[in-house]
Amino acid sequence: MASSYTPSFSTDWQQTLYSKPWIWLALLVCAHIVSRITISAGMKWDESEQILWAQHLQLGYGPQPPLYTWMQWAICQLLGPSVLALASLKHSLIALTYCLAWLAGRQILNDKGAWWVAAGLLLMPPFGWDSLRDQTHTVMVTAMTMGLWFAVLRQVQKPQAINFVLIGLFCGLGMLSKYSYAMLIGALFLASMTVAQVRSAIFAKGWWLAPLVGALIFAPHASWLASHWGMATTETVQKMSISTEASHLNGLGNLLKALLSTLGLWLIAVLASYRSKLWTPAPQTTALVPSRIWVKPLLQRYLLIVAVCLLAMVIVADVTDFKQRWMLPLTAIVPMALYVWRPALLEQGVGRMFTIFVIVFALIFLAMATLRPWQGGRKNDPDELNHPVKELAQQLRGAGYTGNGVIVGSDHMIAAMLHSQFPQSYALGCSEGAQLQQCLSQAKADAAGGLLLITRADKPVPSWWDGIFTTQAKATPQVLTIPFEKMPASATPAQYQYLWIAP
Repeated sequence: MASSYTPSFSTDWQQTLYSKPWIWLALLVCAHIVSRITISAGMKWDESEQILWAQHLQLGYGPQPPLYTWMQWAICQLLGPSVLALASLKHSLIALTYCLAWLAGRQILNDKGAWWVAAGLLLMPPFGWDSLRDQTHTVMVTAMTMGLWFAVLRQVQKPQAINFVLIGLFCGLGMLSKYSYAMLIGALFLASMTVAQVRSAIFAKGWWLAPLVGALIFAPHASWLASHWGMATTETVQKMSISTEASHLNGLGNLLKALLSTLGLWLIAVLASYRSKLWTPAPQTTALVPSRIWVKPLLQRYLLIVAVCLLAMVIVADVTDFKQRWMLPLTAIVPMALYVWRPALLEQGVGRMFTIFVIVFALIFLAMATLRPWQGGRKNDPDELNHPVKELAQQLRGAGYTGNGVIVGSDHMIAAMLHSQFPQSYALGCSEGAQLQQCLSQAKADAAGGLLLITRADKPVPSWWDGIFTTQAKATPQVLTIPFEKMPASATPAQYQYLWIAP
């Protein structure tokens, strides 16, 4: 008797999962937000950067476009410069990415296929894990990537002027997310021009709305970018490790490594889940994917153009280093290409193992994100999430700090963490050398409410106090020693040196 109900039960839970993905996505997002605000008041590199940049609105902030920071500023106006503000924006954008990926998939696939297209992102570590650990702009650009694919596929399906507004919107916002988004736009445009039906749809009535909307959205930042080109590009060029002396084989090896580390987990799940079905073309009578002959060549040629561009970066431009997060937006559409290539994978009863893979890794990544502070204790290697931020703030209050004025930290992370506890302050992260002197000049100009200078022993900046005292009257910094959180009692405690200069 029990065995006769098993197939029905298996089908029912999967159908519920595929047809109502928003419920499960909302639960997952809420779990991550609760986890993040519960485990620590500390902040990692990108989080701290956003807290400091979001203290004011600017047309540009440095090597990254400003859209994420503009949104973080808006959230901070509501929730304050807090971990809650960081987590709320980050996980809302992660949810948006999954939603846009599902909508893109739903243009050409059934519910299950659209679910798998979105779920495939979770099995790409730069998104599924790194976005939880400490990423900002990569999350935003991935959302805009899936949004652009949705808008383009929607336009080819049902040409309407509103779709061109959406295309322009996602192009403009994508360029405000990461400058490398231009490569995605170029590759998708070129691929579209090679497929007659797509080309006709892209140049249908009202096509001019797309470039107009995109240009209007990007124009304010473009004016800033024109006068800050070096600031915006130098860091990225350095990360590429461009060198005419390095072997092209080295660059190709790093490119392959970046691609495998981006798609490897997803590929393992695909091979383990579909097995022989991967090599079995769907029969002509299978109607799982509607008859849209333009989809397959569009995806194939887009991926081919991306591959050629990446190879050209190695062979022609001598790029020797590639990051996973650079590969993610360019390859995020690969799961869709798989199901267009092999629609037989969408047959009923196929792929249950893939769904289980996704659910298991969603729970694994949630557990890993929640247990991060305890990892420092296990390795006896504390990081920012182990810092006793609230206790540090309490002891600074007890020592006479009013919570006003300017906070100058020896790195941007300690500055941001304290700003989250003292939202009335203005915080700066200043390391050393010319940057330190520039920071001090800015701090003194704004320090009508006083000046708090602070360092932390676990991330020392040599001669930092010597640099301070070249422009500040020499004084003796005070020391605070507080145990790290989530660390064994025997662990070396956190130590801070600070100097409070009252107004």
